[in-house]
This record gives sequence, C-alpha cells and structure tokens, in this order.
Amino acid sequence: MFLTRARIALPDPASVVTPLCAHLVEHEAVVETGPGEARIALAGATATLRYDDAQLEVAVEAAELAALTSLRFAVASHVVEFAPDGKQLRIHWEGDGAGPSLLPGFRVLTVAAIETVTPHMRRIHFAGEDLARYDSLEALHVRLFIPPAGLAEPAWPMLGEDGLPIAPPEDKRPAIRKYTIRSIDAAAGRLAIDFVLHDDAGPGAAFAARAQPGDQVGMAGPGGRGLQSAGRYVFLADATGLPAVGRMLAALPAQATGLAIVEVAGPEEEQALARPEGVTLRWLHRAEGAPSCLAEAFEALDWPADGPDTYLWAAMEHADFLRIRAGARERLRRDRDRHLVVSYWRAGLAEDQHAADKKAAAAKAA
Repeated sequence: MFLTRARIALPDPASVVTPLCAHLVEHEAVVETGPGEARIALAGATATLRYDDAQLEVAVEAAELAALTSLRFAVASHVVEFAPDGKQLRIHWEGDGAGPSLLPGFRVLTVAAIETVTPHMRRIHFAGEDLARYDSLEALHVRLFIPPAGLAEPAWPMLGEDGLPIAPPEDKRPAIRKYTIRSIDAAAGRLAIDFVLHDDAGPGAAFAARAQPGDQVGMAGPGGRGLQSAGRYVFLADATGLPAVGRMLAALPAQATGLAIVEVAGPEEEQALARPEGVTLRWLHRAEGAPSCLAEAFEALDWPADGPDTYLWAAMEHADFLRIRAGARERLRRDRDRHLVVSYWRAGLAEDQHAADKKAAAAKAA
C-alpha cells in the first residue's frame, strides 16, 4: 500500500472541504463526512481529510502509485481552487510519490513503425508501458503531447512537490492535440494512431509527416464517449472521424447490423475496414473545396419507428455537425447514450480555437 501525507495551514478549512467533497461526488467519488473529518474514495485510492480551525491534514493511500498520484492531484488542485488566496498556499507532500513526477495517467510513447494507409492517412505504431487503462471502447480519445520539432530531450508536464502541475518552459512546451486510438494491444505494449496529412499542417499532422522510429510523444487520457450496445448501428464520419469508425466497426459483434457512411477526398482514400457482414459500408467522395454531403446523407436515411434500437455515432466538420445533431434530436430517442454527434474540426479555424469555441459553447449551455 502506498501512502502520502500533507499538512496545510488554512483558515477555516471546513469552507474548503465541503465544496471539495461535493465536487468530487459529481465525479463519482464516494464521500463520508463527520465532525472535522472527511473520507473520499475514488478510482482505487482513498483520501482522509482531518481539520480544525486553522489546519488541514490530508492522507492519501492506494494500492497503486498512479491511483495515489491521481487522487493527491485532485485534492491539492481543489484545495487551491476553493481556498481564498489558494495559489499562495504552501503544500508539501511526504511519503510515497513525493517530489516531481509525471501527470497521473501520463505515458511516454516511442515511435516503433510508420505505415502509409492512403496518400493522406499515415498510421504510426507506438510502443509504451502500462497501457491497459487505454484499452477501452467506451473512451476512444487521447491527448497527445507533441514536442517541438528538433527538440533533443522532450520536456513533459510534471507535478511538483505540492502535487500541482508544472508547465515546461515555453520554448520546450509540447503542443497538445486530441486523437483516436486506432488499435491497441495493451499486453504487447503497442498502440496505433492514424493521422490525416494535409498541406496546412498543424502540430499533429506535421509530426506525422516527419516522424521517425525512436521519436517520442506524450499521451494522457483516455476520454470521450465511444461505442454503446445497440440492435443496429449507424456511423457517419469524414476523414477525421474515420479512425474511430474503423476501430468501432472492427469491435462490433459478428451478428451486428447497420450502416457506416464515410466521406473522403476520393477513391484513393478509401480503406479496407474490418466489419460484420451485416454492416454496410458506403463511401462518399468530396472534392477539394466542395461542400460535404454527410448532412444530406443523414437526412436521407430511414428511421423506422418500430425498427431495432439504433445507436448513431457521427464525427465531422462543425457545419455538418450542427445539422446532424439537430436532426438526431428530432428523429431519434433522446437518451444520452443513443446517439453521439461531435465536431472534430471547423473550417477556417485552428484546432486550439475550435476547442476553445466548443468549451465556451458548452459552458453557455450549462
């Protein structure tokens, strides 16, 4: 069992512990409270918080160091968030995992092999350790930390002695981009990620174009919603959503039925995708500069009211996302797990700005 402790001088700790516990309950923690004490169990770790009028004592224990580090980070970051002048607090952890360490769940991947799938799709095979947490169809996406080109020694984000993140120097700071795990063999320590290559390359596409065996990236996650069980499946995607569709099709049970519609630049960008015999694969071709046909394809589909329970998964450019999401809400059951329609990119915007816009829209909706 791993154990770490900290004592934090803090006026009125109860005013910090109460919202901290409430917040972690929203993230599936199990919390028990009593006079001057709280016990938090989350993801294989347990934190015991004891406090009086001027001090908070925290003890975190877990069977695995990664689980301990993760809950330690959750407690420390929310103490800082909820305490007045929290950024001025001094937090020093003692015991297991003390001192600087990688972020919880962070993995360093090394390029093992490079495969050209189509003229504009490159598959990079990575080697890494302890990948089991990423082997899930319920969360397909990861954040890749891509070092600047030519950097001999990558500088990864770390946790300091206070359990809080330390950003690398700006000139060594990795770019962070979201990608889909195309395939994974956790036991062998291997996974593959597909990159779309294009002329106005961002950090991800530029890395894929120059990558050589031995190059490294960082990875954190996983996240996002993925495949759900259903009587019938419908997938719609452009090239950016194709890796996720390919992975989910290969994982469907042999008796599955449904339809996958994928839009790519032309016949040369089509791929051989493993799938059950009952799932039809339809390719759409979109010439450069031409409008997408995915929304029209969706609107032409038949959704019989008495048919099998259908799960819709769709990912594409923002304009089509808006049309398809609106149509899905009208035509399909409103259950949260019955359809997932997401925007992977937005014409004319870099990925950073698109992500910022999505976050702002989500906050406004909430």
